[in-house]
Amino acid sequence: MNRKPLKSLFIILGILIVLALPLIIRDRYFQHLLVLSGIFILLTSSWNLLAGYSGLLNLGHAAFFGIGGYSSALLALKLNLSPWVGLPLGGAIASLFGILLGIPSFRLTGPYLAITTIGFCEILRLVAMNWVSLTRGSLGLYGIPPLTPLNFSTNFSIKFVSEQNAYYVILIFVSLTLILLNRLVHSEFGISLKSIREDELGSQSIGIDTSRYKLTVFMISAFLAGFAGSFYAHYVRLISPEMMGLSETFNILTMVMVGGLGTLFGPVVGAILLTFLSEGLRFLEDFVKIDIRFVIYGGLLMATILFMRNGIVGLFKEVAKPKESNGR
Repeated sequence: MNRKPLKSLFIILGILIVLALPLIIRDRYFQHLLVLSGIFILLTSSWNLLAGYSGLLNLGHAAFFGIGGYSSALLALKLNLSPWVGLPLGGAIASLFGILLGIPSFRLTGPYLAITTIGFCEILRLVAMNWVSLTRGSLGLYGIPPLTPLNFSTNFSIKFVSEQNAYYVILIFVSLTLILLNRLVHSEFGISLKSIREDELGSQSIGIDTSRYKLTVFMISAFLAGFAGSFYAHYVRLISPEMMGLSETFNILTMVMVGGLGTLFGPVVGAILLTFLSEGLRFLEDFVKIDIRFVIYGGLLMATILFMRNGIVGLFKEVAKPKESNGR
């Protein structure tokens, strides 16, 4: 039985649903969660490229998120630079810091690299906390300008202050990112990354320049995380040093693990699921009077490791395999 037409039909239906979702559900809070989900898809996909495909355990990934956010916000506030220019520049500045963090990965692996990245993240958070003249310290930066309108004529322009318009912008960025990552992980570059993940010494023995590949993947991952941070800053319009905290990295890690580490759509599923779950738990916290979100996250993470090591996406793949074999 040929499943390609059915698969194509599901893809088309999925695209139509994604495009029509904010038009069908007009609730602004729901649309806000959709935008946040898109931002976290960019962030989790960037971390998944490092940990899932390259085997580089970066526990300070939130630092790139914060660097992008602060860079773009300060460029807009101090230099009146257009946020549209600030988005890629925030990613580029984060990418430069990715080089600094990528260099130690030449000699460090496993827990040693993880500890180094935690220190890197914490140092940057403390810098943002104490450089009050630039970052306003723990008060954070506020009044960050939103994305400027696109003027097509004197009578027609698109403004990006509404959640619905922001949703379509982040949807474009998410789509481009997933297309880029799909091509990347299935290319020679992606195959080399997987080889380094499985056996770094073996990869070196067959002529793969592991140092160059590690540095490149750190730069790409940092750029995507910084870009996500830039968009977050101009969407929420308020950022603080807490966006570089270890708790943010733990959120990223949990989303990827629950969705499916080392899969293209695992971060997508995990980001959407836990973004909506996190907001739902806020109402529960009002009753129990404790921060129960991290308790739930920890339980989900342990359940994932114990019962579905490949996450939700991996579980669906395992369920679909017998059906495919029977159909043949």
